[in-house]
Amino acid sequence: MDVFEAIRWRRSVRNFSPQKIEHEKLLQILEAARIAPSSSNQQAWHFVVIDDPGIIEQIPKQVAMGTKAIIPWLKDAPVIIAGCYTKAMTHHIAKLFGHENHLVDISIAMTHIVLAATALNIGTCFVGWFNESKLKRLLNIPRKYKIAVLLALGYPADKSTDEGIGGIAPRSRKSLKEIVSYNKFGENF
Repeated sequence: MDVFEAIRWRRSVRNFSPQKIEHEKLLQILEAARIAPSSSNQQAWHFVVIDDPGIIEQIPKQVAMGTKAIIPWLKDAPVIIAGCYTKAMTHHIAKLFGHENHLVDISIAMTHIVLAATALNIGTCFVGWFNESKLKRLLNIPRKYKIAVLLALGYPADKSTDEGIGGIAPRSRKSLKEIVSYNKFGENF
């Protein structure tokens, strides 16, 4: 699958099959994150791969923040990856100019994971609502790291179609004219 197919086919999968993700495929997915670009090539990230069902079961119970009704499905994900970051010196310098490069870096790496997983017919879903301090304790994450996002991964329970992985239909998107300007903000596309 080429990258454009993966981009078009990707969906937020929340209904997972109990099938385990093969170790070789998980390594391919993590390699996609490892080679992602980062600010000044700092690679100031760390990925905690959670595949222990006992730990996964605790996440929606103990660390969900205001979303217990929304993420009970998370306990059925065969793998969850916690995307963590720390700030390198160049990130602190960028912050002086109002830039959050560390967040850009982890976002790029996590997107690489999503697209690699999609290309391997593995569904993903970002989870951004969680109690970070409880999750850090649960996963034994060192103090210097912050958790940017959780990513659930697994084979979709529902059959994939041409419309999308897991048979999920595409959602509406704004047109390019609504989101793109040329040269100056507001100039027509």
